[in-house]
Amino acid sequence: MPERDLESFSVPDSSPDRNWEELLVSIWDSLKIKSRRFKESQVRSVEIKFYPYKNGNHSVSYHNGLLRAKFHTSLMDAREETILSFVSLLISKLLGLKPKPAWKEEVAEFLNSLPESELTNFKKLKETGVAYDLKVILEKISSFYFPKMDAKLLSIGWADRLGKRRLGSYEKRNMNIRISPILDHTDVPLYVLEHVVHHEILHHILPSRVKNGQNSIHSPEFKRKEKEYVRYREAINWLKMEYPKFLIKNQREIGLRLKSEFYG
Repeated sequence: MPERDLESFSVPDSSPDRNWEELLVSIWDSLKIKSRRFKESQVRSVEIKFYPYKNGNHSVSYHNGLLRAKFHTSLMDAREETILSFVSLLISKLLGLKPKPAWKEEVAEFLNSLPESELTNFKKLKETGVAYDLKVILEKISSFYFPKMDAKLLSIGWADRLGKRRLGSYEKRNMNIRISPILDHTDVPLYVLEHVVHHEILHHILPSRVKNGQNSIHSPEFKRKEKEYVRYREAINWLKMEYPKFLIKNQREIGLRLKSEFYG
């Protein structure tokens, strides 16, 4: 697995500046050849709108050469695999094709990780888990790598859903870092947790920006500073080589944790 794919696998994406119009047209063209109805259809223009609610009707439609898409705003900050799965799922349904199960799983996990609503009261998540205390990790990483940052502004907790792909996320509105409880295990090295927390803190201090009409999530500065974590290479290698083995080895325990309310 290439390193770029690995970073996408471990924590929310590593994608460069993204041209949403080109992405939609590219996926449309790659899938339409399997569709009887739209096989010869050409996209002449693209219209994309982002909405800040979770339960809206995410959709892609096509009419007279216009490809129109409506997405949740958080998709702008999602990792590359999530975005590709999300768009591919919607376009495949529009074309009357059978979506891949992996797309459905990825999209479901992403949507379930979103806050319920802008009006919902913030839910403080548990910091102390079975094997690791996230508050201790946050304080350690903050004091060593970001001494000028006021760490008290940030909160951290174990997510109430057990994400296997989405291992960490940062919610700007509440300045909250959420870590998947799948990493709360003695078989997961501490430096892997530190790497994920370090990555999410960078999302706090280096937020995504729109540049030339494209969304820049991981800027060159972001990627450079991410590698400043002293055990970055070890963490990347563990996620590449050992994490898949970890999932297989602990499949039964992971299944039980999915039903547990400890982190909720």
